[in-house]
Amino acid sequence: MMLTNQLIQHIAQQFLDGDTDGLEHDTPLFELNIVDSAAIFDLVDFLKNEAQVEIKMQDIYPENFASVAAMVSLVERLKGSQTEGEQA
Repeated sequence: MMLTNQLIQHIAQQFLDGDTDGLEHDTPLFELNIVDSAAIFDLVDFLKNEAQVEIKMQDIYPENFASVAAMVSLVERLKGSQTEGEQA
C-alpha cells in the first residue's frame, strides 16, 4: 500500500500540480490524459528508485502503466522474478 500512495503523490506532483483529487489506484491514467507515453519514462525512473526494481524495455508498454494498480502489479511481478532469479 505504501508504493500505491507514493505513486499517487508522485503522479499528482509531476502531472497534476499536486492535486490528488480523484486520483485513485485504479484511475485510468492514459484515458484521462493524466500521463502520456513520454511520462512513462518518468514513472520508470521513479519505480526504479523507489521500488528498487529493474524495469527492462520489454516491460515498458502502456498496459503496465495504465493505472497505479497496474504499476504496483508490475513491481510485484518484477520483484517476484528477481527473487526467483536469485534463488536459481
